[in-house]
Amino acid sequence: MTKPTLPLVAAFVLLCAAVTALADAAGDPARLEEIVVTAQKRSEDLQRTPAAVTVMTGEVLVAAGVADIRAAQNLVPSVRFQAENASTEIYIRGIGSTLDLPNIEPPTVFNFNGVYIPREGNSVGLFDIERIEVLPGPQGTLYGRAALGGTVNVSFNRPGSELATQALLEVGDYSLVHGAVAQDLPVSDSLSLRVAGDYIRHDGYLRTGADSKDDYALRLSGLFEPNDDLSLYVWAHGARKDGASPNLVRRGYNGGDFDGDPTAFETDDPWNDVITPTEPDAGGQDYDNLVVGAQLDWDLAGATLTWIPGYFYLDWEGNYWLENLPSLLTAHYNQVTNEVRLAGGAGRWRWLAGVYQYRVTNDGRFVVNGFPLADISRNRLEGYAVFGEATLSVTDRLRLTAGGRFSSDEREGQGQTAFGQPYTASQDFDRVDWKLGLEFDLRDALMLYGTVQTGYQPGTYNLFPATPTQDNLVDEATLTAVSAGFKSRWLDDRLQVNSELFYYDYRDLLVQSFNLNTALLTTFNAEKTKIYGNQLDVLYQVADAGRLDLSIGYLHARYDQFVVPEGIDIGTPNRDFSDYELQYAPDWTVTAGYQHDFPIGVGYLRARVESRYESDFWGTFAQNRGTQQKAYTKSNASLTYYSGDDRWSVGLWVRNIEDEAVLAATTTGQFGPYADAFLEPPRTYGLRFTLSL
Repeated sequence: MTKPTLPLVAAFVLLCAAVTALADAAGDPARLEEIVVTAQKRSEDLQRTPAAVTVMTGEVLVAAGVADIRAAQNLVPSVRFQAENASTEIYIRGIGSTLDLPNIEPPTVFNFNGVYIPREGNSVGLFDIERIEVLPGPQGTLYGRAALGGTVNVSFNRPGSELATQALLEVGDYSLVHGAVAQDLPVSDSLSLRVAGDYIRHDGYLRTGADSKDDYALRLSGLFEPNDDLSLYVWAHGARKDGASPNLVRRGYNGGDFDGDPTAFETDDPWNDVITPTEPDAGGQDYDNLVVGAQLDWDLAGATLTWIPGYFYLDWEGNYWLENLPSLLTAHYNQVTNEVRLAGGAGRWRWLAGVYQYRVTNDGRFVVNGFPLADISRNRLEGYAVFGEATLSVTDRLRLTAGGRFSSDEREGQGQTAFGQPYTASQDFDRVDWKLGLEFDLRDALMLYGTVQTGYQPGTYNLFPATPTQDNLVDEATLTAVSAGFKSRWLDDRLQVNSELFYYDYRDLLVQSFNLNTALLTTFNAEKTKIYGNQLDVLYQVADAGRLDLSIGYLHARYDQFVVPEGIDIGTPNRDFSDYELQYAPDWTVTAGYQHDFPIGVGYLRARVESRYESDFWGTFAQNRGTQQKAYTKSNASLTYYSGDDRWSVGLWVRNIEDEAVLAATTTGQFGPYADAFLEPPRTYGLRFTLSL
């Protein structure tokens, strides 16, 4: 463990010891509540789910000031939710991608209410949320394609059966104004509607005014429950963004000398994106997104039939600056998905089986200084899958699980190179993934588990014409993973300790780099990648007034065999990157938080502080100059007064207290050995007011 981590963990342990003594003297304290999750496509207690699921409820998200998935990074161990223009790169235990072209999907899944959301759709505002669940590791059996690294599931609040209103207003620096409102409208005993809206505006975090927000979102939903056996939930979510796209800043350029400190920004202000003689400005964007989904649940006398259809539309054009080069990135999507499954159980058996179908067509361009680095006029990916999973209770304490999924996927694409050459590509994929699991209750509140499972990601193509000696196809990526852990409650449900060991064996992981020989973004496979580590999660209820949380993630993510193919010039004489660390995969991640409630009159004042430590990591697989993020700590704090009936609250908050300039997406420099980088937000602060009627 690196030295900066030791004092943090040691201080936290001492604090735990002190508050434990206080709790013991306080009498009978509150206990940790049960949290219900649906990560395995059935409702179950988090502590009975054999996986290291991290759950964030809507109340926690509001209190933490989480307005989009990027802001949730401080709350989840061993993940990175980082900005890349309109997309959010999701890295879970080292697996993610900076592959931002239409022909490559991320190796992690992001869902709204069970509906798959493509990369450019995951940056919309998160409001009126019931919970977010982060499920690490391959989920090939239940979630299929592209769930190599894990899954992020977002669930919206459903309509309530009583007339109710929730509202939020925030103001802060950078001229922040954020308002959200949700209204339940019961129509009859069996039908309820819900209307929710969100608006957020702030000035740009960068010197030019870039990276600003002027975003609108509206959600309409209905819940129809004519009897106890039938439920139909229908929703539509629309979002528009009118703010300025973020620009990239130079790092390690050092006045064009490319020497000295490789982590140095151009000025003392990392968020200064002004570069002469061609000065960047705040580029506009045109972003429209619509997602429509539904969930039908029908109890068929011992089994539940579930149907989840979804439609996704997105049209985006973003103008921004890559240093002092004007750049354009576009994306357009039309996607239809359907999942039908049947779940039930009898005696010692619990099972589910289903089919999944999808079709997505998209296109996009990437233009830098008028030069088209990528032009895909049509990318189509479609397929179907059949899946199933069953659990047998061998005894009252021992359970065995087996699952499988057959997937058939087809991809085709067309476009033209930067030099006007047309290209086409077509490829089919058939794959069987499987899962074996074991659970054993050592005692009532201590479960041991182990799982072996696989996953895969469909291959793709490169953006040049195939020749008799070189095709333009890229192989699929596969993964076999082993995990083992325990979930436990102690001290009369006041202390929760969960831990998971994991080992991942990836084959042909998709990697992308700019090929100087062809002036094309080129995708290829890293032959073997090995990842292992541990995730430890601790939650402690301190009497009635306090709560401690701690997560420690250790991650050893390395390319085992990885040689860049011949003919690809990535700007370095080194071609063998075996034993190199994966990008955005810090060895250590520690998140810690404490909150305490102080009675004041009929209400109470809640003070909370949370901090995240990450050891150093790299932003590119080649570890290019300027792409290393040094170890850092970033903390948030809030002070909120809640009324006695919890109908209103008012509070102060500050985020990124240290004002750390942390790298998000990075790339190699345009004019030499240095880096261009997106940055996470600087220190921000503000005032929040909530109302519930």
